[in-house]
Amino acid sequence: MAFKELKYIVENLQDRANMLDFSIKKMNSVLFEVLKKNGIKFEEFKNNIQLKWEEFEKKNQNRIIKKTFTSFFYENFHDLFSYFLEEFFSFKKNSLNLFNKEKISEKITFFEYNYLLNPNEEEQFAKISDDFQVEILYGFSLITWYLYFLVRFLGIVIRKVIQKRIYILLDAVIVKNTDVNKNLNFMIIVKDSKDETFNYYYNMVLYYFLRQTKGIPEDYFAKLLEGREKLYQIALKEYSSSKEKLVDLLYYFYKKCNLLQSFSPLLDFFNFVGARVEDSVFSKWDIIKKEFLINLDYSPEKKNSIIVFFDYLDKKSTLYSTFQANNLPSPKSQLNLFLLYMKYYFGSGLEALEVGDLLFLPKVFKDTLNQHNKDVEEVIGANSIKNVKEFLNFLSALSNIKNIDLFFQRIFNKNISQLNYGFFRTFLKSLGSNFSQIIIQENKALSEDPQNTPFTFNIVVDHICRILYVIIDKIFMRPSPDDASKNFIDPRSRYIGKNIALRVLELFVFQDINYSDDVWPDYIISLNREQLEGEMEKFNITIPEKKFYSVEELIQIMITYNIHSFSDQPFFEEWLIYEIIIPLNNLIQDVRNSVKDLENEIEVYEKLSEILLLDIEDEKIIKDFKFLCQNFAPFWKNLD
Repeated sequence: MAFKELKYIVENLQDRANMLDFSIKKMNSVLFEVLKKNGIKFEEFKNNIQLKWEEFEKKNQNRIIKKTFTSFFYENFHDLFSYFLEEFFSFKKNSLNLFNKEKISEKITFFEYNYLLNPNEEEQFAKISDDFQVEILYGFSLITWYLYFLVRFLGIVIRKVIQKRIYILLDAVIVKNTDVNKNLNFMIIVKDSKDETFNYYYNMVLYYFLRQTKGIPEDYFAKLLEGREKLYQIALKEYSSSKEKLVDLLYYFYKKCNLLQSFSPLLDFFNFVGARVEDSVFSKWDIIKKEFLINLDYSPEKKNSIIVFFDYLDKKSTLYSTFQANNLPSPKSQLNLFLLYMKYYFGSGLEALEVGDLLFLPKVFKDTLNQHNKDVEEVIGANSIKNVKEFLNFLSALSNIKNIDLFFQRIFNKNISQLNYGFFRTFLKSLGSNFSQIIIQENKALSEDPQNTPFTFNIVVDHICRILYVIIDKIFMRPSPDDASKNFIDPRSRYIGKNIALRVLELFVFQDINYSDDVWPDYIISLNREQLEGEMEKFNITIPEKKFYSVEELIQIMITYNIHSFSDQPFFEEWLIYEIIIPLNNLIQDVRNSVKDLENEIEVYEKLSEILLLDIEDEKIIKDFKFLCQNFAPFWKNLD
C-alpha cells in the first residue's frame, strides 16, 4: 500500500486541527484535496457513477413497480467502493472481501466486508500513528478512523453526483487479531438521509437553544416554530407506517450488535423505550411474560434466563444513559459529568470496589490494584481510596475557573472530555465482558437439563430486539396517536397524540444517532455551527465557544458506537486505577511528603502552587490556579 495519501491527510489534519475555525467540513476538504490530485481519474469516476445512475433511472421509467435507490446500490456499490479505495486511497482491492449484502427495505441496504491488513500495511499505519499526534483522533486507531471517514466521504461524493438524499456510513467496524495479521470486519449501510426530518428537528431545538438570547428578531423565531410544527406534521404523517418500519429498525440494531459482539449501540435506545414504559399504564415484565415469553417453546428455566438478560441490560442501560445525559458541551458540563460518575464509584470505599456489583469486573480491579501495589513502596489501600474520594469532593471548586482543561492536563495528562470519553469507552468494554460472563453462567445452570440448548450472544440479541418490538408495539402502536395516549399515565400533556407521534419518530432517529436523546440537541446544533454563526453574525451576536461540542467531541459521538477496537482498550476497572486513582494518589502523596506541617494551610498552598503553576506565565491562569490551591489546601488537614 502506498501511504503518501494517508500521510498527506494526517499531516494536514495535524496542521489544521489547531485552527479556531476547524470543522468536520474542513476535514472533508482535506480528503477532497487528495481527489483533486487525481483530477482526470476523479472526473472519470464521477462520470461513471452518473452513467450508471442515469441507466438505472432510465430502466426505472419503464418499470411498473419502481425500484428505489437501494436497488441501485445493491447492484453497484461494491464496484464503486472497491475502486474508490484502491485508486484514490491505496487500499488493495484483493484484500477486500464482500461476504454479505442485504436489501432490508426500500430505504436500507447493508454491505458486510472483511479487509485483511498485510504486515506492511500494519507497520505503515503504526508508523504514521507514532509520527503524528492529532488530538481529534483521540481514542481511535488510525486505520478505523481513516476507513470511517473515507466511507463517509464516498457517500458525499455519490450524493452530489446523483442528487439523491442518501446517506452512506461505515456503521460498524471491529478489529480482529488473526493468526496472520489484523482483520477489519465492517458493515456499511446505505439509507435515506431523513434530511427533512433533521432540518425541522434542528429548527425545533434551535428555538429553545436561542430563546433567551437577546437581539434576535421575532420573525427568526417564527420560522423556527414553523419548522417545529412541520416536524410534528411529519411525525403524524409517518405514524401509520411506523409499525412496519420498526421491524427494519430492530433488525438494524440486531445486525450492528452482532457484528460488534456488543450491546453498546442498543443501550440508549433500550433506555429510551424503558423510560416510556415506566410512563405507561403497563408493566414491562407483564408485557414480556404475557406477550413474548408465552410464545416461546422454552423450559421455565430458559425463559427465566431471558428475564435475567433483559433485567441486566435494563439496569445497565439506565445507568449508562444517566451518565450520557450529562455528556454535554463545555468544560463545566464535562466536569459535572466527571464528578457524577466519580461520586457513584467512590462513594462506598475500597471494599465496594473489590467486592459486590458496583463494578462490572471487581476481580479485575482487585488483581490490578494488587499488581500495582507489588511494584511500589507506598501501596494504595482503603485509606488511599478514602483520600481520593474526599479530594474529589474538593474538585467542585473547578467550576469557578475558566481553565478546567489545563488543570486536568496537569493532573491526568488529558483534557476533561478525553478523560470522560475514556470512561465511556472502557465502561462499554467491561459491560460487554460482564454480560458475556452472565450468558456463560446462565448456560451452565441450564445445562443441567439436556433439553436446554445454550444461548449464544446472537440469540440473546435476537430475543432482546424482539422484546423491544413487542414493548414498543404495546405502548405506542394504535390506530392513531390519540388512541395511543390512553396507554400513558399523563395523556393530556406529555403524551398527547402529537407528542406520541414525535416519540415514535424519534425511535428511528436512533438509527442515525445511537447516542442518548439528551445529547441530540447540542450535537445537531454543533454540526450546524458554521451555518448558525453565519446567521447570528447578521444580528451582531456571537455564541460562546462553550455552547458547542468541539470537533474532537463530535467525532467521538459519531464513532463511539461504530468502532470497536477493544483489544487495545483497558477494562474500566483498570482505567479507574491507572487514569484516576494513581494520578490523584500521586498528587496527594507528593504534597504530603513535601510539607512538614499538613495543618499549615499556607505551606500546603505553596507546595500545591509549585506543582500546578509550573511554567505557567499567563496572569489569569495563575490567578485561577491560586484560587484552586487555596480551596484545596484544607483537604490535607484530614488525611488518613
